[in-house]
Amino acid sequence: MLTAEENHRLTRVGADTPMGRVLRRYWLPALSSAELEAGGAPKAVRLLGEDLVAFRGADGHVGVMEAACPHRGASLVIARNEDCALQCLYHGWKIAPDGRILDMPAEPENSRYAERIRQIAYRVHEAGSLVWVYMGPPEYEPEFPAWDWTDKPAEQILVLKAIADCNWVQCLEGAIDSAHQTYLHDSRSRNERDLAYAQWADEKGLDPTDGFDGTGQIVRPWADGRPRLEVEDTSYGFWYAAIRKPLFKEDQFKNVRVTHFVAPFHAAIPSPAGWSQLIMHVPVDDVTTAFYHVRCNLDAPYDDETRAVHTEAAGLVPGRDIDGEFRRVANKSNLWLQDREEMKRDRFSGIRGTVTEDHAVQESMGPIYDRTREHLATSDLAVIRMRRLLLQSLRRFESGEAPIGLTAPVPYASIRGEERTVPVDQPWQTVGRVLDETAGPA
Repeated sequence: MLTAEENHRLTRVGADTPMGRVLRRYWLPALSSAELEAGGAPKAVRLLGEDLVAFRGADGHVGVMEAACPHRGASLVIARNEDCALQCLYHGWKIAPDGRILDMPAEPENSRYAERIRQIAYRVHEAGSLVWVYMGPPEYEPEFPAWDWTDKPAEQILVLKAIADCNWVQCLEGAIDSAHQTYLHDSRSRNERDLAYAQWADEKGLDPTDGFDGTGQIVRPWADGRPRLEVEDTSYGFWYAAIRKPLFKEDQFKNVRVTHFVAPFHAAIPSPAGWSQLIMHVPVDDVTTAFYHVRCNLDAPYDDETRAVHTEAAGLVPGRDIDGEFRRVANKSNLWLQDREEMKRDRFSGIRGTVTEDHAVQESMGPIYDRTREHLATSDLAVIRMRRLLLQSLRRFESGEAPIGLTAPVPYASIRGEERTVPVDQPWQTVGRVLDETAGPA
């Protein structure tokens, strides 16, 4: 349980808040690359409580800047995208991606007024089918987080995106909470598929955890709803194991599911061999969160069928489940389209799509949950550790130190979640695919 003051400090992200200043010291996903067309319409972006505009010039380069024109405040979201710059509709001011004022056509021809004004524009890096921005002081710009998928072509990457109507910490807590897997995302049909696959893998002598099932979900060779959690701190956050009894031979084997929390809001979740998965919960403002789930085939392009199956499993099919602004059709106003008859037949939650299931419980807590009211249990060990580390990082930042994960290079490319069934005496730290020794315990 947190105090009211701790809860406030942890959850608020505005530019004038301590956590807001901390978050501005990291590279943040602002939108997906596919949202911007070269020479096309600008895109409204809200990030950490700031209203921004993103656009892609005809040359392919991306700019992200304050949405209000520096002249009289007209929105640049409705500006013209011309000559690799935005031209305000009101008086024709033309602004470059780096914030320079290129033209003031209503001013005298010999005016040098444009040289005295600069639009607020942020550093941009495009990689991994995402547009990233750095919103902090230039002198503190960190190394770009080059994950193992950020250098892969778009054909190998699936970016799932949705907007959650609640605070970012509520969403992050769900991403690093392994215990809910046995309940929120459970169904009779999934259990039957998992058991059949585990039995087949055992007969063949294969690892029963290494693959997606036909519906796009990772095979779970366990039904244990009481995982034992073990956590170790790292230089970038922590990694932890949820250890469960397998569906068979529990006297010989254990199931180990390893997740990495990478500050400030990343969760590297278990992936089959040859795949990588990262979940990010980016604060739009105090009560809205942009959810990104990146799933990458590290060795080959996604085929159309697999891409469609994985999108369907998440419940984020464009035009059916989400609109053009990544808002879900299933939301609080319609109780997330929960089907009580479906709950009797198959799905534990009665809600279709794993992302919708997550957002339903997170949004049901309210815009910002009052954590003074909660009663934490042993299954919340990772959630407790995340809160503690972020609050410690916040205190260090206020005393003049760098936030967590920014004091030394982070081996992003070697951090990957993993789930395996291993002998009962094998240390859980052998799972988790930390391929660089500097990524281990701090």
